[in-house]
Amino acid sequence: MIKALSNPRFFKKLGPFERLASSVWQVPRKSLYFGLVMMFVASVLDAISIGLMIPFLKILLNEGNTSYFPQTRFTEGLNSWLVQQPKSEIVGLFALILVGVFILKSAFYYIAQVITAFYRESVIELLKKRIYQIYLYSPMSFFDEAQIGKIMSTLHGELLDTKKLIGAFFLGLSSLMILLAYLGVLLLVSWRMTLLTALLISSVALGLTVLLRQIKRDGNAVVVAKRALNALALDSLGGIRIVKSYGTEEFELERFNHICDDYMEANLGLARKQSLIDPLTELVTLMAAMLILVGSYTLLISKGLLGTSELLIFMLVLIKIVPITKRINSARGLVQESQSSLAKVAEALSIPLQYPVPSGSEPFRGLRQSIAFNNVRFSYNGRTNVLNGISLEIPQGKTIALVGGSGAGKSTIAALIPRFYEVTEGSITLDGKDIRQYDPISLRQCIGIVSQDTYIFNASILENIAYGLKGVDRAKVVEAARLANAHGFICQLSEGYDTVVGDRGVKLSGGQRQRISIARAMLRDPEILILDEATSALDSQSEHLVQEAIERLRCNRTVIVIAHRLSTVRNADRIVVLEKGQIVEQGEHDQLLATRGLYWSYHNLQSLPV
Repeated sequence: MIKALSNPRFFKKLGPFERLASSVWQVPRKSLYFGLVMMFVASVLDAISIGLMIPFLKILLNEGNTSYFPQTRFTEGLNSWLVQQPKSEIVGLFALILVGVFILKSAFYYIAQVITAFYRESVIELLKKRIYQIYLYSPMSFFDEAQIGKIMSTLHGELLDTKKLIGAFFLGLSSLMILLAYLGVLLLVSWRMTLLTALLISSVALGLTVLLRQIKRDGNAVVVAKRALNALALDSLGGIRIVKSYGTEEFELERFNHICDDYMEANLGLARKQSLIDPLTELVTLMAAMLILVGSYTLLISKGLLGTSELLIFMLVLIKIVPITKRINSARGLVQESQSSLAKVAEALSIPLQYPVPSGSEPFRGLRQSIAFNNVRFSYNGRTNVLNGISLEIPQGKTIALVGGSGAGKSTIAALIPRFYEVTEGSITLDGKDIRQYDPISLRQCIGIVSQDTYIFNASILENIAYGLKGVDRAKVVEAARLANAHGFICQLSEGYDTVVGDRGVKLSGGQRQRISIARAMLRDPEILILDEATSALDSQSEHLVQEAIERLRCNRTVIVIAHRLSTVRNADRIVVLEKGQIVEQGEHDQLLATRGLYWSYHNLQSLPV
């Protein structure tokens, strides 16, 4: 488990973006610092390579008779030595030095690129793992409200945008370092012109602020449309059988096309504004360069305060500054565009605090006496109670059946035992201890659930039966399948236990999927078994095979059975009848029939001839 998640008190003090920063800060930073140093050295070497062009220009323009570099206390000794050397030797010397500096600059820049790429990928990997862990450990109440399409969008789309943002940050930072180094060279040439250049560059940056705000707004529109598109696609394709059954392909296509149009329009609006950054930056920077050229000639060169070679170097640096300024502003634009995606990532990191599940530390080692519901009330939405004062004891090793109409609270009772949800009022105890004292993971490992809506993974049958168990002997999987009445049909498949069954087990029938689910539960050998409408959607033959497998699975276990078909619960040790979240009757099958209450009414309805 990722370390920071185990300290919710620390995270609770932080806002979403602070949590994001805290997560990023966990990536080892030595590589980052080393990469930044390499980036800085490469920038300095780039500036030095420009400075070394001055002697060449001095020689070409015959200005190197008194000095080759601007006179400062640092260059005074170098200038006095250079003027005494033959010009041919100076040209050769500086040519070699320039080549060496360029090679070093390229090497340092390459190292910086590789290291920052490693850091960027490490950050994204950490965020992806952390967010996926957050989703996995979030309680069912979170998934009752969340859209899987938007979750997938966060895991892929928003994290990809975050990756681009980190790349833009490093691009902007390296460009800024080079810009500052160039300004240092310009400062050596003329502090007056450097000051003017800095003011003009600052004015360009400020002038783009309004455009960057619009890019941020359009970037948010793109993220909203993209999340809606992903959610709709996953929803409609996940329910493709319903779409096909109702012939609503055109309806779904129309909905998808409408959101696609919104997505394209949002992207085009963003692209239009992003495309303005480079030409505006280039235009304004070149205008500034021309202004500097005219001003320097009028104010400096004509008065002998600046030589032609210095002016040429100045212009060379200004020309090189143009693409650097463009890169900086493009990076600023990408940062603004990615703000909304970054907010979604930060929002995902805050989920554990919004949906807390109090976790005990005591491992659950098995049921010895009973499961007890003590005046339990529960609400999904915090307003309307689904359970109203449920008091119920389920002795160890006994089978309890929950019967009632739709919405009576049967499945809710079953969902509270593995702590998929927390009770609103009252308590649930296991052998007299509050269920919240136990570690929920160890508790769930002792519970087997077979439901009507069986989920089969897109994997082999062997992997589905042995799901979550490492190093399971194949013979044990086969034995579990035999007990679940599944071995026969598995052997008839093309690749037997190695047959991949498709998304949600689409290649299997309902009865076959149910028997795979029972085999999965049998292999785990759970102490507590929950059967939630396990046979309600099956034909008579499949129901018989599944019911036979369930009878084997029930042996020596504590079983909670939920069923509409009363034929599947008549052998239960006790039948509990629910209505509107309350227990209205309980007893054995014959006792309840004798009382002629609600259970008797259900029994008569199901006994009527068709």
